[in-house]
Parts: sequence; C-alpha cells; structure tokens
Amino acid sequence: MAFRVLTGLFGHESNAFSRLPTAYANFEKYLLAFGDDVPAKIKGASIEPAGVELAAEEYGWELVRTVVAWATPSGPVAQDAWDACAGAILDAAMSKGPFDGVLLNMHGAMATVEYDDAEGELLKQLRAIIGPDAPVAITLDLHANVTDLMTEHADIICAYRTYPHIDQIETSQRAAAVLDRTMKGDVKPACVTVRRDTIEGLDDGRTTTDNPMTTLLKRAADIEESDSDVLLISVQAGFTPANLYQAGPTVSVTGNGTDPKFRAIADEFMDYAWETRHFDSNTYLSTDETVAEINRLLAEGRGKGPIVVADFSDNPGSGAYGDSTLLLAGLLKADFDNACFGTICDQDAAAELVAAGEGATVTVNLGGKVDATFGAPLDLTGTVTKVTDGTYVAQGPRWKGVTHNLGPTAVFKVGGMEIVVASNRVQLTEIEAFTHAGIDPRERDIVAVKSMQHFRAAYAPIAREILICDAGALSSKDISKLPFTRLRRPIFPLDLD
Repeated sequence: MAFRVLTGLFGHESNAFSRLPTAYANFEKYLLAFGDDVPAKIKGASIEPAGVELAAEEYGWELVRTVVAWATPSGPVAQDAWDACAGAILDAAMSKGPFDGVLLNMHGAMATVEYDDAEGELLKQLRAIIGPDAPVAITLDLHANVTDLMTEHADIICAYRTYPHIDQIETSQRAAAVLDRTMKGDVKPACVTVRRDTIEGLDDGRTTTDNPMTTLLKRAADIEESDSDVLLISVQAGFTPANLYQAGPTVSVTGNGTDPKFRAIADEFMDYAWETRHFDSNTYLSTDETVAEINRLLAEGRGKGPIVVADFSDNPGSGAYGDSTLLLAGLLKADFDNACFGTICDQDAAAELVAAGEGATVTVNLGGKVDATFGAPLDLTGTVTKVTDGTYVAQGPRWKGVTHNLGPTAVFKVGGMEIVVASNRVQLTEIEAFTHAGIDPRERDIVAVKSMQHFRAAYAPIAREILICDAGALSSKDISKLPFTRLRRPIFPLDLD
C-alpha cells in the first residue's frame, strides 16, 4: 500500500521592520493555489513542490496536497493569509488523515502579526493534530532562522545549499529520500540545532565564491557520505531583520537516533561560523563610489557585456520597498547613456505612465513613496517607450518556469536611462524582467537591478563587471539602526565584535 503524505508550501521571508504588511492579496499576486489546483499551478516551475511531486512519483506515494503559497518578502503576514494558508494544512491534517508522513516546504523566517516564529507555531499545531508518531520533514530556505520550536516538532530538516537558490527541487528530493526511509522503518530521524551569539556570518550564505559557507557545505556533504547515521546536515545563514529571539545562523543535523555525535557535529560547524563571522566577500560601494567606479570601467573600455550594479540596500527580496531613489538619483545625475534600471515599484507613477501611453512625454513624481528617508521622490520628465501588463515567465536558473507579475508596467526613458516602473514589488533576478518590456540588458552598458545576490544566477554570465551599491536603504548591510526589541543580546555585530 502506498504511503500517504501530507504536503504543502507556505513560505514568506518576513522583514519585521517593513512598513508594508503582507496580506492575502500579496500571495495572490505571486504564487497561490489550493488542493487539487496545485499541480497545474506548479507545472514547469523549478520550485520545491515540483521536487515533492517527483519524489512521490519515484517512491509511489499518495500525496494529500494542501496549498502552495509564496509572497515577495515584506512585513509580517496578516491574519487572513495565515488563516487561509496555514489553515489549509491544519484542516487537511484534521480531516484527511491518518498520514504515514508529512513533507512541508517552508522558508524558515516567516512572522505573522501574532507569531514571531510562524513556522514553529505551524509545526506545533500540526504535531498536536497528527500526534508524535508520523514523521515530519521540512525544507527550508538557506536564510531560515531555525528555532528550538521548529526543531522540536520536525524530525527531518533540509535547507537549500545554494545562494542564489537554484536547488529548490533537489532540496525537496533530499528531504523526501530521508522521509521515505523513515516511513519504511529503515531509520528513525531526530534533529538537533545549534547557534551562537551572532546574527550574521557565513558570508550571508553566498555560494558563488570560496567562503565559510561553501567550506561548511562541502564538509557537510563529506560527512553525510562517510557516516550513514548522519542523514542530513543543514547550514542556515539566518535572516537578520526578523526581530526574533533566536534569529541568526544555525546548523541543524538530522541523525539516525539521538547519538551525541550529532550535536558535536553541529557544534563544530557553528564554532567555525563564529570564528569566521567577520568574513564578507562583497565590497560595498556608496552611490558616489559606484558612479566613480562605473566611470573608471567605461574609460578603460575593456571587456564585453554590461556593468551590472546591484542596488543591495533596496532589495525587495529582503523585504525592502523597491522604491528607493538613492542609487537611481546618482546614476541620473551622472547622465550615463545606454543604461537601464529595474525596477522602481511605484503604483501611482506606473498608472500615470501606462495611461499616458507609448510615445508620450510625461513628468512624474517617481519613487520614495513608502519611506522618503531612503530616497525622496524624484520629479522626472521623460518618454514612455513601452507599456506592458508586467507578466513574464522566468527562464533563468533561480525561478525557471515561474510566472512573475509586476502589475501594470511602463518603461520610462529619462536621458540615456530606461527605467522599468512597476506596480508590484518583485526582486529583479531575471533577464526577462527587462526583455518582456523591450529592453535587452545584454546590449546595455549599465544595468542596475534591485537585488542583493539572486541576480547573479542570470546576470553574472553576461556581466563585464558586478558592482554592489549599498546606498543605505532598508536592507542595508548596516543594521545598527534597526530597532530590535526581541533579539537576544548581547550579539554580534551589534554588541560583540
């Protein structure tokens, strides 16, 4: 008889310091489906539930599908979204059991208006329904804040091993392999999670260079291969702006049984994370420094492809607003030619530009609407060169096959800069964010993107040079001004060196 497995995706990276709440409508804009509608929604998409489907086919499981829900990072999740999405999982657990196992895809840094540790709360409520015997496997983002509550109620923890995150399917498959062995009675998994007094480290989880994160991931793979009792080692870099007591880097070891060696492995890994906590592979430039470096690179005239500039501190993928004008203003002042910028999220400006239509010359008040301390609105005059519905299907390795929705969108050309003005906040990770609007970034000299790291998956192969601009918006590397109230103290880098 086939194993019955309860499954679902409910994920959000919640920035506790964002002014923007995360309502049910935010999930509708990005990714949302329930029950029998799930397979059609995820068809062709390189996301975790697709890995669950592949595993179910491989192992002959009967899946009880509940929900797939994901929204762009922003403030804590509203109660209506929690009730609908967590409710779908909990209702199925109550009404459609019993189950041989559970496999849930989570982020690991979700907060709601009621729960600081939303995933831990969901797992606690789920465990109360299904009882202590059914094994629960969870997959997590590499930037999860893994808490004691999550560890208590999950038997199997499996996080991504790439940043940019391009192993979502494989992560589900790795978790599923252990879950299947568990349901067959071959192993009896248990988890331990270890942390240190730091909220930063492991090079923020980047895996595009040799660093502490890649060192530990290689070590993890070696141990898993050499010790059959070590079922999974998950290394999480943590999500800093969570305002959570147990936020920060963690190591979770899923072992066969409760041998003390599993905690010893986690301790060894976290000792290394602490020892290397100062390591950072990025060079952060101010806006003025970014402009100067662009001028230097253009004067050199060497290399092929665009100079790609990451607007690091206004990354919607970290909960920032996507409407900071700090970098944009500097680039416009420098009067660069053959440049593009994506995206400025400004629903009002987008509506004005779309209404004006292609070919119109318009003056708009652009950006800086959510919090002008991160760059005041700019009064700009330019030409509308393209109007779109903002919908495109990603083809890059980060979100391949996933439909993105920028909402009503216009390309606004100011001098030599083409600005993609969108209605919805989406981290710019894909080339299609530009090409769907008639801009080929491969043919530009300068391409600015609101992203921290994920852009590298699609843009590193085409870039002549990559610059990281920290202009000082909400997702700045400087966290000293964030008003933490729940984080354990003292902690690095706020109190400890």
